[in-house]
Amino acid sequence: MEKAAEQNNKQSVPVLPWMRSPIDVGAFDDCLLPLLPFLDPRLEVALQNMAISSLFPVQVAVWQETIGPGSFERDLCINSPTGSGKTLAYALPIVQMLSTRAIRCLRALVVLPTRDLALQVKEVFAAIAPAVGLSVGLAVGQSSIVDEISELVKRPKLQAGICYDPEALSLDLQSSVDILVATPGRLMDHINSTKGFTLEHLRYLVS
Repeated sequence: MEKAAEQNNKQSVPVLPWMRSPIDVGAFDDCLLPLLPFLDPRLEVALQNMAISSLFPVQVAVWQETIGPGSFERDLCINSPTGSGKTLAYALPIVQMLSTRAIRCLRALVVLPTRDLALQVKEVFAAIAPAVGLSVGLAVGQSSIVDEISELVKRPKLQAGICYDPEALSLDLQSSVDILVATPGRLMDHINSTKGFTLEHLRYLVS
């Protein structure tokens, strides 16, 4: 009776439709950059500058699901061993999708549990994002929150001799970054206390 109950409980666990048919990364091979469909030429150059000439299977699989037919129309859950290239697997398509943005605002957020991991991920984004005009920020408590705010939020330039309404100035605060890599605690600090910091334009969340 107990075994039957356990089996029924397992069968009743809700599973998202797209998780019922996972994609086996092992079915993909490495892909040379010139053969990767729809890759922005500027990103290809950035990858080559990183001494990357081809993508690993997990990176190719995620690219096909995001830039290909999937086009970020659903969530993705990536399960792959350490060292298989997961960071670039999601960083590359996010940067490609944001490369056509016209106005700078925070559109992609990557949340990591530790400062060291966040620093590693930020380095990957920083190596490719500038190639298409995107800015990457870091919020991990490595520096003071005042310094972080100055990096994340753009404040209007004031002209000498003119009186400004402080309330009106707060409306002109804008994000200085398109992509933010953060740890949970520092992220909450900015959400709760940093004027001009908003997630209302967010398109991509990685955690």
